[in-house]
Amino acid sequence: MRLRVTAALLAAGVLSGCSGGLQSASSTLGNLVAFNSVSAPAAGAASAQKDPNMDLICPEVHVREGSAALRVMAGGAVRHQFSLGELVRQCRVADKQLVLKVGVEGKALLGPAGGPSSFTVPVTIAVKKDGQERALVTRSYRAQAAIPAGQSQTSFTIVSDEISVPFISESANEDYEIVVSIDGAGPEPRARR
Repeated sequence: MRLRVTAALLAAGVLSGCSGGLQSASSTLGNLVAFNSVSAPAAGAASAQKDPNMDLICPEVHVREGSAALRVMAGGAVRHQFSLGELVRQCRVADKQLVLKVGVEGKALLGPAGGPSSFTVPVTIAVKKDGQERALVTRSYRAQAAIPAGQSQTSFTIVSDEISVPFISESANEDYEIVVSIDGAGPEPRARR
């Protein structure tokens, strides 16, 4: 099974002054990646029947245009901002359904007008048929992030519940796309022409 990892590339300056690793967040997402292994057919399973999981290509994960980061202002200065980072996904076929899980990693950063606090980051994960704007399934999540005194940033992670859509083909990357966004950060997607 192929697994692609996509990093959201943010506009220049969105994460200025940002450094350091995301060890705990990466560990959480690493568990999602490890879950993507293909297991051998169960004993007694018909060997003549093809296992769709063997050649399954997961749908790609995209960040909705303009929604990779959200800045919260106070009196003309940045209080804090959230940004998306690494995105991973896994998929498998079960009972004629394509079953997806999505992992999202991001950062919360304090701005000049901000101070130590706890934050709730609103993230939406949607699954669409490729080429269509209307989502088949939309899930909203609220990641928790806390920046203690003496620090200016922290990481957050979300691992979605299982999301099921009808299985069409082993080339699921041509059938569906997964779209992630920070709620309230940018325009809705435009229809493709």
